[in-house]
Amino acid sequence: MRGPEGPRIPVAIVDPHTLLGRDVKAVLEERAFPVTKLHLFHTQNVGSGLLAEGDDEATYVAPVEPGALDLSRIAFLCGSPEGTARFLKTRSPSDGCIAIDLSGAAAPVAPPVPGYAPVPGPFVVPEDDTAPLPPGGLLRLHDPTAVVVADLLKRLSTAAGSPLAGATVAVDRPVSELGKAALSELFEQALALATFRPIPKEILGTQVAFNMHVPADTPAYEARVEREIRTLLGADGELPLTILSVRGGTFHGHLIRIEARFSTPVPDEATLRAALFQKGSPLEDVDPENLSGPVESAARDETLVLRIASHSGEARGRITITAASDHLRRAGALAAVKTAERLLAKL
Repeated sequence: MRGPEGPRIPVAIVDPHTLLGRDVKAVLEERAFPVTKLHLFHTQNVGSGLLAEGDDEATYVAPVEPGALDLSRIAFLCGSPEGTARFLKTRSPSDGCIAIDLSGAAAPVAPPVPGYAPVPGPFVVPEDDTAPLPPGGLLRLHDPTAVVVADLLKRLSTAAGSPLAGATVAVDRPVSELGKAALSELFEQALALATFRPIPKEILGTQVAFNMHVPADTPAYEARVEREIRTLLGADGELPLTILSVRGGTFHGHLIRIEARFSTPVPDEATLRAALFQKGSPLEDVDPENLSGPVESAARDETLVLRIASHSGEARGRITITAASDHLRRAGALAAVKTAERLLAKL
């Protein structure tokens, strides 16, 4: 079916009740993606449909079955890696739908989950619209933090006029990585602390409110982010690259601090800013007087640059940068919908 400006297609969102599913639906509407019908499915281990909140009313979400995507041309997979992997292993190979996976089902999970095995598939970088999309019925998005960090490192290297010689990246991870239930528990923890009540820990496992900790999946997370940054940069294992991460009591948005090292001197801060904040850049320069952080990055497509410093007086130059980015938006829902727009242009 074609609309006044091009084709219109049926679309599916698998697990629309998740934070990612919510944002994918919002971005589809914001960008006026030409949907004829929106199909909603869930991957939870129940044999019946669910009722999810949407547009101020309850919306029926059907259980996903092997042939569930038969009536859709593009589907967004927004659930857990485990639930998505279970579905992909039983998915009909001839459903004629292209699935865009935001769940991370191609990567191992930690701690290990019995019966879970990664489902591989080709990755796509939606911000590089010069690269052809890989063929097949499944496309993966890279880890959102890796996408933002790799983009920052590329831009810093271009601005410095020198290849990257090494980098150290520190990431504060938000509770929203764990989903809605974890966000609710974080809120309850804050209330409990304020009223001197026992702190709920069923989901988070520890006190996260007003705290920082190292979750059990930290080694796997850091290894995945490092691997995907290298892939996005086209860098081999000889490039010194260190990822350090913790989880903090932040609802949404990653706080990212980078030291990028170069083998030659680097430009001064004014020159760097002129190169980084050109028209059309996904980076936004934040007035330091606003004291912005991950909270202000929530629901924003831009990556907020909170601070940048040039160590230009050194023979081996360094640039340090602090940024905040909502993983659910720029490298999540927005990246997925941009990929769908590229696919639509081929239909």
